[in-house]
Amino acid sequence: MAVRTRVHLVLVHGLFSSAKVWDAFHGLLADDPELGDWLSVHRFQYDSPLVRLRPDRRVAETDDVADQFGTFLETGLADAERIAIVTHSQGGLVVQRFLARKLWNGEGRDLHRIRHFTMFACPNTGSGFFLTVRKWLKVLWHNPQEQQLRPFDRAVTEAQRTVLSAVVHARAYGDMECPIPVRAYGGSADDVVPPVVARGVFPKGGVVTADHFSIVQPPDRTAASYMAVRSALLEVARGEPGREDAEVPAPGPSAGADEWAVPPEGPGDELAPFPPPPYGRLEEGQLKGRERLGLVAHLLSEQARQQVHVLTGLGGSGKSRLALETADRAQRDGRRVWWVSMPELSLRMRMIARDLGAPSITVERAWLLGTAMDLVWTLLNDCPDPWLLVFDNADDPARLGPRDGDVSSGTGWLRRPQNARGTVLVTSRARRPQTWGDGLRIHRIPLLDEDDGASMLLERTGGLGGTNEDARRLSRELGGLPLALRHAADVIRAVSESRISLDSDIRDFEAFRSTVAARVGTAAGQDGPHLSELLGREIVEKSCGIALDLLARRGVGQAATLLKVFACLSIAPVPYRCLLAGTALDRSPLFPGASPARTGAALAGLEEFGLVDAYEREGVGERDLAHVLAMHPVVHGVLREDEEVRDRASDYYGLAVRMVLSAAHLRNPDHPANWPLWAALGPHAMEVSRACLLGDLKLSDRTVRAEALELARLTSRYLIATGLLGPAYDLVLPMVERCSSFGFDVDDREILGLRHEQGRIHLDREQLPQAERVLERVVRARTRILGENHADTLASRHKLARSIVEQSGREEEAEAMLRSIVEAENEVRGREHYDTLVMRNTLARTMLALGAHGEAEAEARQILDISRRNHWPPSTPEILRARETLTHALLGLDRAHEAEQVIGEALRDASQPSDSNMVMRFRFTFVLVLLGIRGRTSEAVERLKALVRDLDRVVASEHPLSVQARALLEKTLREMPT
Repeated sequence: MAVRTRVHLVLVHGLFSSAKVWDAFHGLLADDPELGDWLSVHRFQYDSPLVRLRPDRRVAETDDVADQFGTFLETGLADAERIAIVTHSQGGLVVQRFLARKLWNGEGRDLHRIRHFTMFACPNTGSGFFLTVRKWLKVLWHNPQEQQLRPFDRAVTEAQRTVLSAVVHARAYGDMECPIPVRAYGGSADDVVPPVVARGVFPKGGVVTADHFSIVQPPDRTAASYMAVRSALLEVARGEPGREDAEVPAPGPSAGADEWAVPPEGPGDELAPFPPPPYGRLEEGQLKGRERLGLVAHLLSEQARQQVHVLTGLGGSGKSRLALETADRAQRDGRRVWWVSMPELSLRMRMIARDLGAPSITVERAWLLGTAMDLVWTLLNDCPDPWLLVFDNADDPARLGPRDGDVSSGTGWLRRPQNARGTVLVTSRARRPQTWGDGLRIHRIPLLDEDDGASMLLERTGGLGGTNEDARRLSRELGGLPLALRHAADVIRAVSESRISLDSDIRDFEAFRSTVAARVGTAAGQDGPHLSELLGREIVEKSCGIALDLLARRGVGQAATLLKVFACLSIAPVPYRCLLAGTALDRSPLFPGASPARTGAALAGLEEFGLVDAYEREGVGERDLAHVLAMHPVVHGVLREDEEVRDRASDYYGLAVRMVLSAAHLRNPDHPANWPLWAALGPHAMEVSRACLLGDLKLSDRTVRAEALELARLTSRYLIATGLLGPAYDLVLPMVERCSSFGFDVDDREILGLRHEQGRIHLDREQLPQAERVLERVVRARTRILGENHADTLASRHKLARSIVEQSGREEEAEAMLRSIVEAENEVRGREHYDTLVMRNTLARTMLALGAHGEAEAEARQILDISRRNHWPPSTPEILRARETLTHALLGLDRAHEAEQVIGEALRDASQPSDSNMVMRFRFTFVLVLLGIRGRTSEAVERLKALVRDLDRVVASEHPLSVQARALLEKTLREMPT
């Protein structure tokens, strides 16, 4: 192969190793006749002595080596244009940390020379790293401290998430992202880094027959690990087709209320990697209470496995904190951990299914047919690794049950594991055994005794609040409720450390105790109350009130108002930077004279007084999206019932709606690049729109209700685009059916927008008659109100035509509709608008069904010419579909060799997995092409057999493509000469 640009391969060894580990690899590469003329091999050597390992220094030491690696590339390979990197063991963590740090510093463009990155036997979790170390250091290091392990564990996750989001799934070259192909391989006999750890969450790679060392010591050029590297080098040498297309034009203003001009790009069936639990909250201090620590130990024991454990107790008693401690220790013990926040239940369970290896088409079908709960539990029960599943804040247990039954039936999301390696943990205020059913273990979370409560107060205030006895008395007064103790400590510390003179005596434990006693009604000197749910809530309410009063005296009066606005949202983490970036706050009557400085002071005050927890989520590439705040559910509930919030509901909930709309402005919910933002906004959008329209608020401001409807419509589009059809339907249908209760008619344009999305849901569920009925009525109403050629009307007409063309025998009816729609789209949006081309491709496919292959070819070629002229990525799903249309047209014209080239290029450019719905359909088309070429029948049969095997694995036997593929295979085998 003639190569004009030299490829530079950099080999990085692992911990306690040296560059000599690559001797076998280097020798085979040097002797390979196809590589020798254009390949230069470099070994990166760094110091990694066995005896100097300290867990608490691993982050710094890994960063030091990562910086050395960067210097090596900059100086030793300054002139290299194409670089491939191959690593062994912990060398992969070094390179991941190098890539992540470059991206965090906004230096993504400096990585453009790196064309490939392969990892062999890399411990792709922090816990995996220390499991590896333990295997090496059984004598030198028996029991590392937990606090030492946590920073490195999170550092590994932090870097890995950045590499996944900003390298593996990057779509453009920029300061914050750079697309690089990444592969992760494990050895089948590796007992140091098991294959499941080596693969981690990286989507591409595999398992080869080797142990931890032989995986990078191939005996000859037929070894799988050598072949993997050789193939990658050849790919780099050829110039990596498709990299030049990674730059994606930025979204422009919408041409209509319903559509965007830029094509949604990338694999539409991929979800982000499963996010880690909110470990940042652990930094607030050690878990207190002997009984609590004993419960954590029990939950991690062998006896607790294959059980469901419900942690129940008063609001503010520390249920989530105890679950988080359990999750952290479980993950560092090598278990897989999934943390499911209830506002994101469906999305998180879908992500678990993908995380456990379910093909995208299987997940899509399960959510479509309503079998998602069975799918996820089948995967969990088959999982070979130990795991912990946490459902946090399940105060409404019914949400964990089946759609038509009780959670106690054990047939919903909450089930007892059949897998001896699995454990389920639930936190909830619901404590009745009858609610949860038989066989579950219910653990009442004990409140802190006065000594543990005093210890918490003293540590959190830094000893500023008084004596041990003062702290004990306050702990007793607050009933040992951790949330109230935390608020008290934060108030005392904030007042004591304040540089501003406050008219307040609440500077110590005794003053706070007296104030609470007066507000709650306990006389000074009495023993603290025996807490009930209501009294515990009252204590928290009064503690919050004290903090907000003090903030107002400090001159931060907007803090209380801002906290109440956040309480109008969901209890899910709030991406506050995104919500506060727009002008909604400035325009609200709640915030006269608002400014960034005043808002920043309010946020700082809320965090200082412990009313919110602000932290940075790991592995989130977009910085503003990574910064979130959390509010305790009890505080959230108290503030939602605040008298001012109820009296001025239009102002408070209206501002919450506008903040979410502003954060989502011009962020097309159909576009995969925007899905991380919508995933963060989704729970808040659903909560606040439902509260405005379906709750008991009775908002007087019609504008707020109209904006809530628009927010619901956009959110439903995101849910539909990501395949969450059940949540989308549950959001849309009640608003359509009950629209008269909040002052709208079914034919008002705001409700028509929701009805259009309702039709789309039926269409995606393949409920074609229902979709046709809904969309036909929407088209009639939109035509009457907006006109036949309004952008919204055209969108509904197109979906209606699709519902008709997909019903057998109605192609001619659909053709007439589609021609009219395309003609109107050319005038309204323009001939080269992405949505116009989508409709033109639907028309071309209709022409295929009618046998007009020449016309279909011409239409498909025009679509592809326009896409190239506008530099749309060839991996864009609709562009791939246009190439499939062209293939079928060429086949119909007896031009099979041309068709082979077209569908072959589509398969190479498709970024979806080979067993995804779209790619399997392309594979079937490729088989049809091969059968049309003389002498290619045997190849077609082998490809068809492989396709049938994949279909058997990922779809039901009655799936239309499976039925077609099986019938074609039987027919072809029957007709082949023996």
